[in-house]
Amino acid sequence: MVNDTSIARVLAGPKADFLPYAGLQNLSDGLVDQLPIGVATFDREGRLVRCNRSALELWGGASDLGDDIGPAHLVVADVLRTRAAFRNKEISFDRPDGGRAFVSANADPLFSDDGAMTGVVMCLTDITALKSNPHIGEPGEQRAHELFDLLPIALYMTDAEGRITYYNPAAADFWGRRPELYREKWCGSLKLFHPGGIPLPHEDCPMAVSLKYGMALRGTEAIAERPYGTRVPFSALPTPLRDSEGRVTGAVNVLLDISERKRGDERQRALMSVLNHRVKNTLATVQALASQTIRGRGIKRDVRAKFVERLFALSRAHDLLAREGWDTADLRSVIEEVLAPYHGRIEVRGKTMRISPKTTVALSMVLHELAANATRHGALSATTGKVVLEWTIAQDPRGATMTLDWRESGGPLVAEPERRGFGLRLVERSIAQELSGVADIAFEPRGIHCILSFPVSFENPGTRHQPAAAASRSRESLSTGA
Repeated sequence: MVNDTSIARVLAGPKADFLPYAGLQNLSDGLVDQLPIGVATFDREGRLVRCNRSALELWGGASDLGDDIGPAHLVVADVLRTRAAFRNKEISFDRPDGGRAFVSANADPLFSDDGAMTGVVMCLTDITALKSNPHIGEPGEQRAHELFDLLPIALYMTDAEGRITYYNPAAADFWGRRPELYREKWCGSLKLFHPGGIPLPHEDCPMAVSLKYGMALRGTEAIAERPYGTRVPFSALPTPLRDSEGRVTGAVNVLLDISERKRGDERQRALMSVLNHRVKNTLATVQALASQTIRGRGIKRDVRAKFVERLFALSRAHDLLAREGWDTADLRSVIEEVLAPYHGRIEVRGKTMRISPKTTVALSMVLHELAANATRHGALSATTGKVVLEWTIAQDPRGATMTLDWRESGGPLVAEPERRGFGLRLVERSIAQELSGVADIAFEPRGIHCILSFPVSFENPGTRHQPAAAASRSRESLSTGA
């Protein structure tokens, strides 16, 4: 029920400095108060000056309106800014009793005799009944809202300025609150955070970014904090809405609760940590068993050393993949990890990319064998020796191919060996069998020159990469003892 005292006080309003409308001022306040439509006047600052009983009822009969009359002020602001009338502007707002009202607003600027704008007069027609009937009015929008209200996922809409104009019950449940329509902007959450926990201002949230740049975003993650303190990770899918001329008129956003997925990721990381720990223990056990088995049985010390070094190379590849979550690895990091024991005597050149776990392990073993061979027999066995490792990626209609060029110089003179050693046979077989590529090893007088070529596919960080299939025979080549 409307408070008669508040009505009388608001209707009385300040009259001395503001004459609302030439036709309206000649009517008695009692007659205006009996009109079946809401009538309100505002000064040139947009402040409410006078309103009748119907306007108060539309706004919920608040006892102290002040400047808080919901989205009606947005229409007034537009009239004051453009100095033009607005016709049939549909607005809606939540009433104090929890209900939602729909109003058609018509607003006109008011001018003095000298042409100065003095304020705005607004007429408000209640169309709530029309909006609640799907067979009259604008059934498309009403039916859409009815459908959205039934959706189990959080969905809300904003205008072009980011003001929230609609949200379904699932969105209110997700936020843990009901934001005020046409007042709050961009998102109904009280607080937002980046995935890492750093506070995220509302004006930088996914919906705000989507409206700012007029582009849809997919899968942007953030964290919402509810009024009672719990935090919910979510994925946002904001999409701008456009009129027939392509101008952004608002946006719709869907919020997907990804709490369960995050918990699954945590469980997977925990399991991966346990697995990595057990594999490292297994490698250590294999090393200990091998050392004890071959010790003192007529096996040369350098043979035992080679076996242990190869085991360490495998262990380093495993550690690097463990740090990357066994997803993909950075090519440059793999190369630097394998060649770290050689104290920077190998110069590396090339742009990095992501490679698969299979490629990581195979390449780690290959580079270890090349570096170990250079240390025992090649360029790194001399103080003046040098090795340059350079890689390139070539692309053609059949796919992309990576080529690694290993070139030694400054070491002892190289001659073609009489037999193949295990190390360089391992290089050839790993490239051919594991990576479907070719290892071309040439024994030039100034040093070994090895070209490794194998197919690759480009992947973004955090995605799995599988080498492209390519049938390529390993060309027979000579190798040195290893």
